[in-house]
Amino acid sequence: MEILLFDKGFILIEIIIAVTILALITVPVGTLLSQSVYSNIKSREMMVALALAQEKIEEMKSLSFSEIKANVGEQHEAVKSHDYNFQRSVKIQIEYTNLLKITVNVQGDNGVVNIATFRGQY
Repeated sequence: MEILLFDKGFILIEIIIAVTILALITVPVGTLLSQSVYSNIKSREMMVALALAQEKIEEMKSLSFSEIKANVGEQHEAVKSHDYNFQRSVKIQIEYTNLLKITVNVQGDNGVVNIATFRGQY
């Protein structure tokens, strides 16, 4: 009878140790997975923001020098893409008589993307 009580107590200690080891392993793995998911979401949003900035730069490059020069200043717009909301601004500055600087800024929840290019009159 005493041997059975000892075995039951020993099994209980083994279970407590096993659960402790399992908790020590699963908590860091869970933390790592949650950080990985957050990082992937942030990276995806930044890639979409970069695509929106590049799209606007290409749109501006397709316009003539005089069309771009007529819009000197800063314009803002709200853009929604891939379930993300962004604020996109385009700033056009006159650098020299025949040179314009176009800066596109796209801001989302997880960061900002800036792209700048120059457009000259040929």
